[in-house]
Amino acid sequence: MNSEIEGERPSIADRVLAVDPDGRILVDGGAPAAGDGVALALARRVVDDLAAGAGEQAIAVDQTNTSVVVDGRFVVKLVGRWAAADRAARLLQRLAEAGSDDVARLKGRVEWRHPRLGTSTLAIVTEYLPGAEDGWTWAVDDVVAVLGGEADPDWPAILGTRVAHVHDALGTDARQAGTDAAGRRLTRAAGALRSAVTAAEGPSGARLRNRRTSLERDIRSLGETRPGFEFPIHGDLHVGQVLASPAPAGSRRYTIIDFDGDPQLSPDERERPDAAARDIAHLLVSLDLVAAVAQKRAGRVDTRAFDWADRARTELLDAYRAALGRAELFDPGLLPGFEAEQLVAELHYADRFLPVWRYAPDAAITYRHPSSNDHPEEPWTPPPFAPTSN
Repeated sequence: MNSEIEGERPSIADRVLAVDPDGRILVDGGAPAAGDGVALALARRVVDDLAAGAGEQAIAVDQTNTSVVVDGRFVVKLVGRWAAADRAARLLQRLAEAGSDDVARLKGRVEWRHPRLGTSTLAIVTEYLPGAEDGWTWAVDDVVAVLGGEADPDWPAILGTRVAHVHDALGTDARQAGTDAAGRRLTRAAGALRSAVTAAEGPSGARLRNRRTSLERDIRSLGETRPGFEFPIHGDLHVGQVLASPAPAGSRRYTIIDFDGDPQLSPDERERPDAAARDIAHLLVSLDLVAAVAQKRAGRVDTRAFDWADRARTELLDAYRAALGRAELFDPGLLPGFEAEQLVAELHYADRFLPVWRYAPDAAITYRHPSSNDHPEEPWTPPPFAPTSN
């Protein structure tokens, strides 16, 4: 069930909503917060059996939006900026209409009809998954356990199947990409590599430069690919976008979240349809990143982590291809170029915003691409593990 509010400064739970000149959505002039009653009031617009006094609890997982657990049953995602969740709302609605259980079940959304700005999603209400953790926790825990002698987990194949279901649902209106698709993909990936090389410094920079030839070779392959089909993909798919929550008999339920698109792209670029292979490439790269984080957690270089990643990648890709009903959506020839692009994009992101994360894409690039030995380099080693670090 969906709902709508109207006006330039509508009142919700005796609080005034407004949009500032920068596009931020404000509640009484500030950021919304659990306990102010706004999340509950919005949830009651799309959920019939919510009591007026139901509780609110903050979830500190989203820096862009405000997520609040209401009544211990629902998550209300309050959008932080005008139009920031329109894409996610549309895709979740399509998945709900397709009967998908691969994402958190959508209860409804509240739209805001603004006299100057038009109509945009204000809040998305989904089911709450108690005890859920994202993949940077549960996946790393599982790989650390593998390093300790336990059997490989079964979730790579499960994720491959779930992503196939999502792509089948979102790809119902897939269209043939334009004849310029190969050139666009090549230009974007080549630019990502140049930016990463320019920004990289120190030991990781030397390792990157020694692997530039190999990365360039994979990226150049994008220029030789067919246009193929494009549709609205997830856009930012990695293990951190998969929640694992307790299920009956000690099992887990895996749920894909966050359909806002790649945060490093402009809003217009995020709206563009893309190839299914980009989601798969990003997810495969994230398995390598999990292997790097597991070695950091273990406090040593352990080649068995990337041995696991090799097996997990194969299992995920095999399961995806087996479950994908619309086989025409996926072109495996795009994977090498898309993976290379994502690896260098991860490294460049770390160099700009999160230096403590640099070690992970550095490890994956070092493992996946041979060195030209043009520059002296040190072997990759994980940084010391600290519970408060990334």
